[in-house]
Amino acid sequence: MKKFCFVLGVVMALVACNKTPDPSVSVSSATVNVNYEGTDGAVTVDLKSNSSWTITGDGQSWYSVEPLAGTGDATLYIRVNALEEVAARAASLTITAETATASLSIVQGVPDVEEVKSGSFVIEEVFFSGCLLEDGKSSDSMDGDQYFKITNNTDNLLYADGLFFCRSSEHSQNGGFAYWLIDDDLSGQILVKDMFRIPGDGDDVPVLPGHSVTVAFSAQNFKAENGYGIDLSGVDFEIFDDIENLDIDNPDVPNMTVFLSASKSFNFLHNRGYESYALVKFPDNVTDESFLSDNAFTGTRSMWMDGEALLEGNPYPAGSYVIPNAWVVDGINCGVEEDYGNPAFNASIDAGYTGCGTVDKDPNRFGKSVLRKSANGKLVDTGNSTNDFTRDATPSLMK
Repeated sequence: MKKFCFVLGVVMALVACNKTPDPSVSVSSATVNVNYEGTDGAVTVDLKSNSSWTITGDGQSWYSVEPLAGTGDATLYIRVNALEEVAARAASLTITAETATASLSIVQGVPDVEEVKSGSFVIEEVFFSGCLLEDGKSSDSMDGDQYFKITNNTDNLLYADGLFFCRSSEHSQNGGFAYWLIDDDLSGQILVKDMFRIPGDGDDVPVLPGHSVTVAFSAQNFKAENGYGIDLSGVDFEIFDDIENLDIDNPDVPNMTVFLSASKSFNFLHNRGYESYALVKFPDNVTDESFLSDNAFTGTRSMWMDGEALLEGNPYPAGSYVIPNAWVVDGINCGVEEDYGNPAFNASIDAGYTGCGTVDKDPNRFGKSVLRKSANGKLVDTGNSTNDFTRDATPSLMK
């Protein structure tokens, strides 16, 4: 009897040793959170299994997983595309190992929101020169293919609602027989004559890190019309001057708010690059009405010739407004090397200047823009446009 029990025990032990374990599969994390900008490398997840396994996705194309099949333990490499819209997204995957399953979720969220402040948005590009038409003599800059690009230069989400693009009241050129200079000290302010505002109630115009808002002075397809211009029909906003029979409105492109304009007809940029430009955001306690009543410039100017002031203390023409430096998010001076004089904006806004061409009315300036340089994944912003911008650059929208 003892012998029989011993043999039975040995047999049962051998059977137990030869029994195949149940299939199993698991992952080190059931949910993987990835950055909005995508992964240059990959996010990894450890998979453990005692069997062969496969991964089934949900059909979305914004992510990839490698490998999709294997045997035993493995490391999964998950990559995602950068967000192009401000909306989180998620994917669900199923890992199957015979009769065992495990779930894996991939979640790509949006970045945190940052307050708009100095250096957050920057002027990335201004195309003011226009393009020469087929005759080689005339340009399309009057109500033509001019645009500027504003870019989120932070790592967080910004809202562009309420951001102003401003044009300077003063030019930077001191050429000619005589010229005017302002008598007042504007070291703590900038002086502007035109202000165009991005519309919205605070969260209508989201701009992801590294993304831009492009604004045209006329959102038309100039390339299709004359073969030499730029297609601006798909920009984010246009500046439309609602004056009968003078400006053309693209109904498919939202309009900027023309808050302040010195033009008697329609707005366009100085195509030789005499002007300076600034991005401005009003503080919360400043209304449109209070700005117009409190910030009108009432200073004086004098005419200079050969280093001597001749006509002194003349009232500055009405219609220009001062903006404190603290409200300026970004600003750049533009000008022509020949006869470049006093920059429109003080050195605390821009210690240098940029432009197209080297002489006044330079025929080589057409089809060129001023374009901010980039380094280490960011736009260069040292506060000196001489260093920060590429002069005579190929416009980024020219194809």
